[in-house]
Amino acid sequence: MSIKQAIKQISGFNYIVNSLNIRSSAGRKQLFSLPFLTNGDDIETALDETETAVGIVNAPENEKRLSMLFSKLMQLHDISGTIRILSDKNILDDVELFEIKYFALLAESIREHAGQLKISFIDIPSLAKVIDILDPEKKRIPHFYVYDQYSPDLASLRAQLNRMPDQGYSEQEIEQARLQAQQLEDEIRKKITQQLYPHARALLKALHEIARLDVVLAKARQAKELGLCKPAIGDKKTFYTGLFHPEIRNLLRQQHKDFQPVDISIPMQPTVITGANMAGKSVLLKSVALAQTMMQFGFYVAAQSAAIIPVEQIVISISDGEDELKGLSSFAAEMLRLNTTIDNTRQHISQLVLIDELARTTNPTEGKAIVCGILDFFIQHNVQSLITTHYGIDMPCRKLRVKGFTENKNNEKITIDNINSFIDYSLEETTEKEVPHEAVKIAEIIGVNAAILERAKKYLKNDVQ
Repeated sequence: MSIKQAIKQISGFNYIVNSLNIRSSAGRKQLFSLPFLTNGDDIETALDETETAVGIVNAPENEKRLSMLFSKLMQLHDISGTIRILSDKNILDDVELFEIKYFALLAESIREHAGQLKISFIDIPSLAKVIDILDPEKKRIPHFYVYDQYSPDLASLRAQLNRMPDQGYSEQEIEQARLQAQQLEDEIRKKITQQLYPHARALLKALHEIARLDVVLAKARQAKELGLCKPAIGDKKTFYTGLFHPEIRNLLRQQHKDFQPVDISIPMQPTVITGANMAGKSVLLKSVALAQTMMQFGFYVAAQSAAIIPVEQIVISISDGEDELKGLSSFAAEMLRLNTTIDNTRQHISQLVLIDELARTTNPTEGKAIVCGILDFFIQHNVQSLITTHYGIDMPCRKLRVKGFTENKNNEKITIDNINSFIDYSLEETTEKEVPHEAVKIAEIIGVNAAILERAKKYLKNDVQ
């Protein structure tokens, strides 16, 4: 999975990416090239780098130096195209030589600031020799010109050209002198390019390392701003305390509402989750998918603490209307995703499977049978999975229930605007086969027509009898 695919597939990941304060175009390019890490050691290395950066960002004594470093990062441009031209041994023009000089001067400055901040996770090579090649005047100014210092002959010819109009030379003679100067300049550009060629790899590495620094520092600042934590690498199960969804939490805060974090463990077997409508089951699955994705791209995660088992694939099935736009019914799309999980299992591909209300769009008898069938398969193969459902499931698997409505001690009026305040989104283990029956109650709260609800209650009462 690439960053772009994760933005498309994982709810809230686009919010995470957009909240990164990356200063440079090179840093942004580096971000979108990040791999989806599946090896625990690689993930720990990425997280350790972010942890080091968090310590640097949080230290008050570093504030001034960081401000200067961030200012330098904002000046960084992606010159990989120019470095590629150099690597191919093509002669560079003045603009390209300026780009390399400007970058080399900037890289040396960033290297110095990084050293002062004791940033140990990057290795920016020295480009002092590159600067010496491009700055014969040693003024260290971000400007390039084929300087007179490159060639005494060129300096003499330029001086002669400046005098020629006042000394009565013809236009033809002046033009001939100009052509000679241009030829000398071309020869010098060729020579400079040849001198720079051995430094192409160092230039590319410096660009890569500085872009990586930009990304890691952005991750660190994000961790501080959003209250993220460094996850551990899980072994036999994944668990979260205080798991939350940053984007949804932000939306609720804009409405002066609170997001209730939840605690959950996810063993290497299927877990069925039940609960009333509006009890947060879908948000829970989205939060788990987001945290898993963030960790495997080397981000801190949205929780108070976490230990997460890395997987090769995250398979998530939550209806969002996109399947219909592709010409698929929600049921057909859901069944195709189930095929993916089954194929992955048979190919021994490690995966985290998250399915919201499996088979809810077909008739209840067959829907329940499909849920039981997939659970039977997942139990047999120890598939790490969370499946929410409104069906009463009698299967030998782990079951969790969202606690749901709390006691209204003050007899406050519950409305669509304050209903979240009366729901406990925390999870509890359950062995019950039946699922909560609170749909009519919620329909009353949100203002569904009373006459319709009375009819519904009558039919519900007849079914119970």
